[in-house]
Amino acid sequence: MKKKIVTCCLVAALLVIGVIGASLAYFTDKDAKDNVFTTGNVDISLQENFEQNSKLLPATGSAQNGTLENGVTKEIMVKNELKSEDAYVRVHIAIPSILDDGASTFDAKNNVLHFNYDPDSIGAGKWDWSRTSGAPYQGDWNFYTTTIDDIDYNVYVVTYGTALKAGETTLEKAMHQVYLDSKVTNADITKIKEALGDNWEIKVVAEGAQAAGFADAYAALNAGFGVPGTYDAFAK
Repeated sequence: MKKKIVTCCLVAALLVIGVIGASLAYFTDKDAKDNVFTTGNVDISLQENFEQNSKLLPATGSAQNGTLENGVTKEIMVKNELKSEDAYVRVHIAIPSILDDGASTFDAKNNVLHFNYDPDSIGAGKWDWSRTSGAPYQGDWNFYTTTIDDIDYNVYVVTYGTALKAGETTLEKAMHQVYLDSKVTNADITKIKEALGDNWEIKVVAEGAQAAGFADAYAALNAGFGVPGTYDAFAK
């Protein structure tokens, strides 16, 4: 369900105008499944293929060579709705920090919960996990931390390099699958449940900004919303 929250949009528009001195605010949209912030005529929606309450079991095999077992499908796409302006989009993916090593080393071997994506989903005009356009994401993850309902989260931001026309959906998926590390023990699970309970949540927010007048997705989205980490996409 999407709700238009005009008050928030007006505040955002005033902030943008104050900074750049322009006569018009940028058209932006934000979808977090249950709420949307929008100004102008950009209208996006978050598309997911995920079975709620999926059961996690320690994985076997390898995601890299295609032999992974016990992975849970969590596919994330973004659609630019009909009658919308051409738009650049990005996605914020929040994972409880107790499950993810994050900025301490960015070493996946230390993660309890892993996420992966199709190698063909990254590259020129596709999804980019880096802080700046064209930079290699290794060591340059677009990343920040936040706290939601008293739980600490690591947030990864992935930006789609091609502007979507009205009615188009990202051809590639921002995320493909999540799975539990094979080394996780019952003692680990007990400790994590004390912090998170029985239900572990990955939270996702999608943002869209007008493409017109901007050189690339990073310029458009950073102008419309700010640089990730200088604001919290999950703030209520």
